[in-house]
Amino acid sequence: MRALAVQYLEILLSVVALALGFIVIERIWSAVRTPRTESLANYLYLPFSLAWIVAVQTFAAPSISQLITLTGGGLLSRFVPIRQNLLAEIAFSLLFAIVWDVWQYWVHRWQHASPILWQTHRLHHSDVNVSASTQARNHPLNYVYLVACYTPVLLLFGAIAPHAIAAVLMFRVWGFVNHANVRVSFGPLTGVIAGPQWHRIHHSVESRHLDKNFAAYFPFIDRMFGTYHRPERDEYPQTGLAGEAPEPFLHEATISPFIAWYRALRQRSA
Repeated sequence: MRALAVQYLEILLSVVALALGFIVIERIWSAVRTPRTESLANYLYLPFSLAWIVAVQTFAAPSISQLITLTGGGLLSRFVPIRQNLLAEIAFSLLFAIVWDVWQYWVHRWQHASPILWQTHRLHHSDVNVSASTQARNHPLNYVYLVACYTPVLLLFGAIAPHAIAAVLMFRVWGFVNHANVRVSFGPLTGVIAGPQWHRIHHSVESRHLDKNFAAYFPFIDRMFGTYHRPERDEYPQTGLAGEAPEPFLHEATISPFIAWYRALRQRSA
């Protein structure tokens, strides 16, 4: 239990440090001016969100370990030698990032396509002022859904993980980068690496942006599957839920999906 608490505190402190850094960055290069209190609810929610993530990981760990054992350490380990130099580490980390992003692209797209799964993702899109703090704005069921769908990646990679630096960039830093409210364009790299302007299109309320830009790191994945939208030079659209009434934050972060499912079930039975 003590080790779990230490792990949680280490993650929390690193994320808080990142959050403070992006608060400063957004004040200097903000794309859309918003009140300073707008992201407060997201940041207050952050410690609870992280605690839930650690709890779900701990609960799922035995099942994940058993699955890795059953696959003999992952299918890839049978064909690819263990990395032994920097170049091999970089190549493997890039491979892992691409495979993971293709996986999350379809998991993410499924959430948007399914009325049932959408309720686990709605909170994230309800932010009318997308900023770096939005990366923390996820319903607890969203992470349960992601872990439940993680099996294909586990079957392929098993216990083999990217280098620690790559893992931190992927799973801790890039969520802040993608959602940052900054007037920064990646220029010719827009179609190569996901960034704040490109990902803002995904959160847009404009109909032409609906169901676009699902990838987390590599926009070419959206090109492959027909959901790519390259932002224009000064395109920083309004964000939020298109055609859906907003709800209080605590309501959305707790019971909202269950109420929506109950209502849908009643309609079907009627």
